[in-house]
Amino acid sequence: MTALSSVSRPAYNAWVEDQIEDYKSALTRDELLDLAEIAVQRITQSPDGQYALTEILLRDAVDALVLQRLKLPGFKQWRRTCPSDTSMRPLQGTELPMRAVG
Repeated sequence: MTALSSVSRPAYNAWVEDQIEDYKSALTRDELLDLAEIAVQRITQSPDGQYALTEILLRDAVDALVLQRLKLPGFKQWRRTCPSDTSMRPLQGTELPMRAVG
């Protein structure tokens, strides 16, 4: 099994989530509220006319906007570059031999 094939989608999803949270943390309160307002507008313009505006739905909508603004690579592209640009890659093994605790 090669190193690239061992990189998992959950690791990618965790990396994307970290990028989104870092971006949101860098925003001022007013910038974050502006982003939330855009997210609410997108939610309320749903083609089916039905939506349940909850805190979780709003958070997900804001995260989707941030993801769009960051223009992060897709999973396949990220997986190719993972070993060189992120600490979220899987460990290749332990550095120290395991020993019994006694």
